[in-house]
Amino acid sequence: MKSSRITASSISCCALLGVFVIENHCGLNAVDHAQLAFHFLEQKLYSRALLEARRAARQDRDDSTPHVIAALAQLGLGHLNDTVASLRTAILTDPEAPSLYATLRDICIQEGRIDLARDTFRSLLDDLPGNWQVRASLGWAHLRLDENEEALPLLEAAVAEADSSVEREPRLFARAQLGRTYMDLERFDDAARILEQAREFDQDSLLLGLALGECYLLQGHASAADEVLSAALSRADNAVAAAVRIARTYYDAGSRKQAIVYYERALEGEGSAPALILNNLAWAYAEEGIELDRAENLSREAVKSDADNVVYLDTYAEVLYLQGRHRRAMAIMALAIELEPEEGDQYDYLLQQMQKFRGVADL
Repeated sequence: MKSSRITASSISCCALLGVFVIENHCGLNAVDHAQLAFHFLEQKLYSRALLEARRAARQDRDDSTPHVIAALAQLGLGHLNDTVASLRTAILTDPEAPSLYATLRDICIQEGRIDLARDTFRSLLDDLPGNWQVRASLGWAHLRLDENEEALPLLEAAVAEADSSVEREPRLFARAQLGRTYMDLERFDDAARILEQAREFDQDSLLLGLALGECYLLQGHASAADEVLSAALSRADNAVAAAVRIARTYYDAGSRKQAIVYYERALEGEGSAPALILNNLAWAYAEEGIELDRAENLSREAVKSDADNVVYLDTYAEVLYLQGRHRRAMAIMALAIELEPEEGDQYDYLLQQMQKFRGVADL
């Protein structure tokens, strides 16, 4: 089974905060509550960080940074709604800062709460009706929730309103989201046009390269897609992460063999391979019915790293089944079914897999 889990590592609170600058006001006798809050956040003393962040917000009501620190402290405490509320306040304090919108989006992705992001950006649109970044982020949320008809006018308006004075990254983000909306609506020519225009400004953008490559694949332009995606990988700062994303792009477009090529490239990176890559590569081999011995080795390694992951167990069982080792496949599948709750997302699918295995074993 191909896993749909997010491939990027979990978001670090302090890494997110790295986009904001906290100056050390040397020579001042007054307590700098923002500095104290940041220090406590780094030490994972979230309650103390939150207290100092609130004091810092009262100290300077025009600074969004204390609200961001408060948000990350609340995230560390597991209070997602409060986290998003603090980020909403930060945006209202500094509505032109792209990093604030990106942080809110990233946290809601991490927590699997795109609906919360949508509702928050929708409420911000009432307070900031002329802000194109709110439109772009709300359009993004609608797109992630498959609400394409709602996403389209917002993203078209955001792209139209973002002039050359706007920072490059948020401008390209809005164009990429509009391109993906056009793709979802099967308006591939419009998607290609908007993405090609965006790439004229940034040939190195992985986000744009992936979107345009996917668009070409959906149009049936395989050679053009190969060129764009290969170039995206060659320019990527993180080659492993880029190779995985490109592999998933090919896989989702039905190009299994090209997905295999890029998953293999991801394995060439330094260090131990994440189980997710091992599993997804093994599953792609299994779907193609090729290199089953290699698929078995890859899948076994994934299971070793996370023996209770039913997705990885399913892949291992499928490979064994394709090798003709039906009894062993059934034993692995029985373990997966035992681990998955009856109300779990995979339970019915796993039962179907077991039925398939038994049907062949009984012949």
